[in-house]
Amino acid sequence: MAAPLQCHAGDADLISNLPSELLSAIISRLATTEAACTAVLSTRWRDAWRGTPLRLVDLELPAAPHPSVARAASAAGTPWAASADTISLALASHGGPVARFRLARTTLRARVPAAEAWFRDLAADRRAREVFLVCPPEWCHLALADPLLASPTLETLALGECRFSDAGAAAASAFRLTELSLSRTHISEAALQSLLSGCPALRSVVLRHIQGPGRIRISSCRSLVLLGVWQYKHLEELTVEDAPRLECLLGDVDLRAAVTIIRAPKLTALGYLVVGFRDFFHRIDTPAAQEKISKGLHAPFNNVKILSISASFSSKKNIEMAINLLKCFPLLETLHIQDKQAEDNVDTVDSNYYQKLDPIGCIVNHLKSARLETKVESQRSTAEMRNVLKFLCFLLANAQVLQIMKIQFAISDTPAWIVEHENLLSQCCYRASAEAKVVFEDLKVSQRKGFSIEAVNALPDPFNGDIDIMGY
Repeated sequence: MAAPLQCHAGDADLISNLPSELLSAIISRLATTEAACTAVLSTRWRDAWRGTPLRLVDLELPAAPHPSVARAASAAGTPWAASADTISLALASHGGPVARFRLARTTLRARVPAAEAWFRDLAADRRAREVFLVCPPEWCHLALADPLLASPTLETLALGECRFSDAGAAAASAFRLTELSLSRTHISEAALQSLLSGCPALRSVVLRHIQGPGRIRISSCRSLVLLGVWQYKHLEELTVEDAPRLECLLGDVDLRAAVTIIRAPKLTALGYLVVGFRDFFHRIDTPAAQEKISKGLHAPFNNVKILSISASFSSKKNIEMAINLLKCFPLLETLHIQDKQAEDNVDTVDSNYYQKLDPIGCIVNHLKSARLETKVESQRSTAEMRNVLKFLCFLLANAQVLQIMKIQFAISDTPAWIVEHENLLSQCCYRASAEAKVVFEDLKVSQRKGFSIEAVNALPDPFNGDIDIMGY
């Protein structure tokens, strides 16, 4: 138990008499520079600062480096790397554990060996918990980040334009790592598999245009809840073999992989899916596949309640593929659609086409919310836009528990179109649900937040329009 405080009326500094635990708590709440400045107050404050886990955030450091660092960098002809030298100086002056290491404006140009020394230090002596390199990719210059994969204390890791070796990934043993985000990181297919297997506590994995793997296989991530794959045009296969806790699988319209989901019993949110892409879900639009689905023999998506798709309504073939896809999700409650503009001729689809379709269970019994994101542009044909509207009327006419349909338009020069078709949907479409509301919004005024793992995890629906999933 700490000794009681001894306060005297004549004392000029009562704060310094606080217990060491409280001094450390105060320091931990200060910005990087302010926390370091406390070390000059007294020996006791200096000891408290060094004993408090360091929060090193370069955005909280002075824009101008320490004069001695600036002079050395200028003499070496590398002024752009002065901030990196400031980081090295800050690490050397503290010497204790690191709670957060976050760089957003520090270029590693000409300082790659120093950065690799940071990684070794953070993984071993510094017992780092959070490491972020969110700098522009061209600043990182492929620093080797292997040591971080063996850190026994690391919980969060975000890297851009770094690299992992096969040997380093094979030795991965970051048992406390729960969040992993890699952007333009160079890693082989085998190394990625080793990394995922060697970090058993992973809950969130985000891969953005990583260089190397043509296939991603999720087979041993038993704690994984969120998997995101973006801007990955060269990915051929994405296979989820066994992910007992996976709830959210996110992608974008550049994801052209053949997707196989064997076992993900808790998967509830899936998208964006590109309807009509070859081999998608191993040709679920074939008669044989649809027969298996109707008999319940192909049911990896029975628990999916939120689905986002990118689809074209320019032809009956495209519409049929979208309809067949929806049949795979028997309990679907929320549907997000990004309308793709046709690249070829447009078929005329009349209302009788939908009347001949067999009922789709998820639409009739479970669909509560639908959102369409589309463009109203002069170059789009009238027939194409009518097909989109007829599909919406089809949803309204069949969704018995629908509560809201949100239609978001990127308006160019035809705002009158909105008024005309708002009236059409409001007056001419039969609604199976008396509670169904139709809301029109302009995408230009729809404000979206930047993507973050924390924000996605906090939302019941990651595609609700508040987070820029597609722009990540």
